[in-house]
Amino acid sequence: MLLLLVVLALAACVENETKTVTNLNEHPAQESFKDGESAGDMPSGPHKAPVEAVAPDGSKEQDGPANAASSGKEGLDDGNAGATGVNQTSSSKEPVGDRERKDAKKAGDNPEQAPDKHETPPAQAGATADRETYKGYKGPVQGEVKYQEGTPAAANANFHKASGDIESPYRVNLVVTRDYGHTKMFGQRVGLVKDEVGMEVMFRNLDIQTAYGGGFVNAINGLESQYTFYTGSDRKNLDWFYWVNGILAPVGVAEYRPQTGDEIWWDYHNWDITMFIPAVIGSYPQPFKSGFGGKNPGTVIMYTEAFQEGARQLKQSLLNKGVKEIDVAGYNPSVLEKPDKYYILLGTWEELSHGSALLQKTNLKNKLTGVYVKFADEKMHALNNRGQTIKTFDGTAGAVYACAPGIGALKPAWLITGIDKGGVQRALDVLLHEPYSVTQFFGAVVYDGGVENVPYLN
Repeated sequence: MLLLLVVLALAACVENETKTVTNLNEHPAQESFKDGESAGDMPSGPHKAPVEAVAPDGSKEQDGPANAASSGKEGLDDGNAGATGVNQTSSSKEPVGDRERKDAKKAGDNPEQAPDKHETPPAQAGATADRETYKGYKGPVQGEVKYQEGTPAAANANFHKASGDIESPYRVNLVVTRDYGHTKMFGQRVGLVKDEVGMEVMFRNLDIQTAYGGGFVNAINGLESQYTFYTGSDRKNLDWFYWVNGILAPVGVAEYRPQTGDEIWWDYHNWDITMFIPAVIGSYPQPFKSGFGGKNPGTVIMYTEAFQEGARQLKQSLLNKGVKEIDVAGYNPSVLEKPDKYYILLGTWEELSHGSALLQKTNLKNKLTGVYVKFADEKMHALNNRGQTIKTFDGTAGAVYACAPGIGALKPAWLITGIDKGGVQRALDVLLHEPYSVTQFFGAVVYDGGVENVPYLN
């Protein structure tokens, strides 16, 4: 009897346990959760647990974008926004413990010596070194400006302020003018971070608004393009253009990497007639001193018969200004069509133009090629930006200007010329004794009334 009672009791226990399992399967909403979990936290598929990642502060977060520098400004404060690949997406599926053990192994093959999650990461350490080399440097700025593109510059006045110059062993001249150099807006020797792009120099020292995704300078210090964001009768051909060492840059400033000693010159002007001006003289003794983009092909001063001594004097003057490689040779017009050097041409217009298709063409098309001096009927005409004659000279007037075979040409020819020998000598004397008088000039006419910038304004 006793044995029968024991068997019956065991059967009852098995029946109760079976009913418990069955009830759970019939009511999945009553599943039990771990403390702190909710139904929404549970995995959607079988055998799949949430993947956790360890944030820099030691907290855990779900798999997804890492937020070590979620805003550009925070990244800049750390000195390396953009450069170190912040905002990368975490793709690791390792359990946290395994990853921590691997980190510890990398630190010294000792699981007890896991890396300190609060120590400065390598990217920040590098930025600290940058700040020691470049005092005041806070990291790259380009791409971090938060204003709304497509609106007038005045509407963004609070968002495109200069962040401030830096102290650096590398320096460039940054110049801003308007109306073909007739009005100066800014001119300073400023700090450069080695291998950075020119846009960074701009953002630190000027109030900049960009367009077309950040590569186009739309406004400087509130003076904006009248073309980019305007339509109909409000749209005008007024824009910013820039030259490096007097050579029109063939790439945007967001791509150009300045070299120490460069002069970056921006000018805001009308381009109704002349869309591109390949070369200007107002950065003298550039480009002969530094070239373009760190490459200097060397300079040759070519003279006509009466100016051999003048060529020798000019060579010595340029050497004194830091130009390294200069040759002096008799005039040969054939080399101007496909130049492999910078050429300075010294002689009367009649002598220089004879046999040179390039000079004859630029004289004929003048305003269309960015040349604002014209020789005709044994007279020299100084032009405005529309190609109209403003002043006419005969006799002892000279000119200094640059021309090039075409847009994008990086080896311009400079002319020191005039109607007669007296005019040539007068123009040469300006470069020998008063070179500062052509600073920020597009071209120059020299006569008994002084030295004047051309083109004149219409």
